[in-house]
Amino acid sequence: MANNNDNNLRIEYGVVVKYDGNAEELKLPSYVTRIAPYAFYGCKSLKKLVAPYKLSSVGKGAFYGCENLEEVDIPGRLYKRVKGENCFDKGADIYFRFYACGSEDLGDEDYSDKFDSEADYLASGGDKVRFADESAKNGANGGANDVYGDDEIISVVEEIIQEPERDPDVPIAEDAESLDEKLKAIVPEPEKEDAEPHENIVNLDDYVIEGNTVIKYIGTDKRTTVPEFITTIGDNAFANSDVEAVYLPAGLKIISKAAFGWCENLKDILFPDGLEIIDEYAFADCSALEEIILPDSVEFIGASAFHACSSVIGLRLPEGLKQIGRRAFDFCVSLEKLYIPDTVEKLYEGAFSHCESLTSVLLPSGLREISAWAFAECFELREITFPEGLVSIGEVAFMNCRSLVAFDLPSTLQEIGRQAFVGCEQLHLVRIPLRFEKDVKAKKIFHRLVNLQITYM
Repeated sequence: MANNNDNNLRIEYGVVVKYDGNAEELKLPSYVTRIAPYAFYGCKSLKKLVAPYKLSSVGKGAFYGCENLEEVDIPGRLYKRVKGENCFDKGADIYFRFYACGSEDLGDEDYSDKFDSEADYLASGGDKVRFADESAKNGANGGANDVYGDDEIISVVEEIIQEPERDPDVPIAEDAESLDEKLKAIVPEPEKEDAEPHENIVNLDDYVIEGNTVIKYIGTDKRTTVPEFITTIGDNAFANSDVEAVYLPAGLKIISKAAFGWCENLKDILFPDGLEIIDEYAFADCSALEEIILPDSVEFIGASAFHACSSVIGLRLPEGLKQIGRRAFDFCVSLEKLYIPDTVEKLYEGAFSHCESLTSVLLPSGLREISAWAFAECFELREITFPEGLVSIGEVAFMNCRSLVAFDLPSTLQEIGRQAFVGCEQLHLVRIPLRFEKDVKAKKIFHRLVNLQITYM
């Protein structure tokens, strides 16, 4: 089983971002709290995964393409998450072992020597409900089935949660069907006042600030305004928060590493004129974000800055942009069209990979290098024009762009990486400089594209 120091396991701020290894069995480190969307995408060697008790969420598509995955050991609290959402391939035959959290999650006191099972412990007024106690973990039939069905879970919950004593004068709904309805009938929810429209009022108590930098957002308001004197949003400042809208100040210059990373509810953010740098993972996994309109002052977009922003449809890149980092927009699966400004000279590794809805790309006239994986797995990509001046196309740069039909490669091109267009199954016409006649076969540039006609210029 892979150890916690596996160099192929990329973890940022307790979040598993990507695994590129080939282990058959993998145990995640104990400090991991989340698995990002598409983190294990295409890990065909993986057969068993053991997740730590601190794991609280698994992102969409996290295990897509893990076609040999047979067993996942995971905290019971995630039962509904992995069963009800698109974390694994549909129809995958995976054995889920849902285990009760260890005593570390219950505080310093261990209940194991005081109760026969976790269900007894919970019934006595213990910690929150989990989906597997010790008897279920061992299986009623000697380990034959470790997983509760939905009806059994409801039954366990109803048995464990005891209805509080109530005032006989308080009416209770006779037709309440679910446990939630019963509890609401016993303890009525307070009436909610209509929410007032948000005003751009700054509450300094919501922020930890040093100089002109936001160190941490500590407020509870889901809509917040950053103070006007702030020029930098610091590393991890809003990461993993529940914010839905953030109003940035006009003088902001830098959005630092993972500043808004994993803010799954963030939908409304306006980037101010004057902003210059968006660092790595700045908006990674902001899955509710639908539009990214960047001002022309932005020059640098870091690695994985908008990784897995899966709802983004509209993207405007700034005219002054100089660098798009590796995997900057990978897994932006709703993005359909892309215009890259002429100031960009290099597209780094995986910059727009797995943008599954992308249909057309206008490459800049100043582009010199397209790195490995830059547009890999862009299944719907139909139109792309390679500019004169382009020098290099990296390995598997357009792998599985299966909607591409035809294109011309420029006379300035000096290098094409191995299997650059492998899997482009509808490609039938390509015009290419004569110098690549030997490389086409040696590097398997168009490997197994049987209907392809190649014209050498």
